[in-house]
Amino acid sequence: MKREHLAAVDLVRVLTVGLVVGVHTVSQQPGGTGLTNGALLTVMHVSREVFFLLTAFVLCYSYRDREPRRWTAFWKRRYLLVGVPYLVWSVIYHLAVRNDGLAREILTGTAQYHLYFLLVSMQLYLVFPLLRRLLSATAGRHGRLLTVAVVYQLAAYHFLHPNALLISYLGFVVVGGIAATHAPAFLALTRRHQGRIFTGTAVVLAAGIGWFLVQVLLLGRSTVTASAVFQPVVVLESFAVAWSFLAAGLAWESRPRWVRTAADASFGVYLAHPLILQALLALGLGTAAAGLPGPVVTVLAMTVVVPLVYLGCVAGVVLLRRTPLSLPLTGHTISYGGLLCARRTA
Repeated sequence: MKREHLAAVDLVRVLTVGLVVGVHTVSQQPGGTGLTNGALLTVMHVSREVFFLLTAFVLCYSYRDREPRRWTAFWKRRYLLVGVPYLVWSVIYHLAVRNDGLAREILTGTAQYHLYFLLVSMQLYLVFPLLRRLLSATAGRHGRLLTVAVVYQLAAYHFLHPNALLISYLGFVVVGGIAATHAPAFLALTRRHQGRIFTGTAVVLAAGIGWFLVQVLLLGRSTVTASAVFQPVVVLESFAVAWSFLAAGLAWESRPRWVRTAADASFGVYLAHPLILQALLALGLGTAAAGLPGPVVTVLAMTVVVPLVYLGCVAGVVLLRRTPLSLPLTGHTISYGGLLCARRTA
């Protein structure tokens, strides 16, 4: 029997994709990374980690009490809905950017700066049976497993330079799986302590921004280095933001229709938004903003550019969902009259 859709996840998707678009917009503003957009980037960089937590959570939640009847059917569906868009968009970005040879870009997830996520997701689908076995074998000891996963991820971000390999984000995957395994208790806990979760997240993010300022103003590090995504502090920020997003989703479960629409379009928005940003830069948006103070550009980017890019991508995805291009470009089969024929995969 198919598990009921967890409505709270819709808002998590929408907010996380918003962070992704925000990161890729603000990081390309004229003048480079300064104090204002650098501080903001230290917060928004959690988007990739939240996505890995979310992907593992939804995947394990969907199969919490059962496993697929046939793993081959599971893999076929997942790779159809993710692998096909990955290949198509790799070709599109190769033609638009031409950074490297196409074959190498496909193997490494580097045709564009965001496609690594799809490559890592496909690795997760491959080892999902092993993840389920791990969670089952450690039943009753998930507290220890949680500790090991968090320590592992902190160490990975301190000592390694994560890339498009699942091992780089394994801690997030395990934590997401543990949360899904204990979903009823975890969701109830989240509902009871929403205020504390939001407050705790604010404290963690303030500490993250504070560490950014310490690195720049006291330790003499560049704003680019201080705002880099691969820092242990980002791991802590990611767990906090993900939990707050879930708390917000649970508080707003009777969400308006636009949240569900945006959530259904989120994968397509993720795939397409760098192309829109590239087009805007080619049309002179960066040049037009070059004479403005950095903080003003950051505010305009977040309040004007990001919403317009997001809404434009959602509109484009909704239209594509009614065409044969739906699967290769949005990761969904065709939507007829608003009836979705294939659900999102993460």
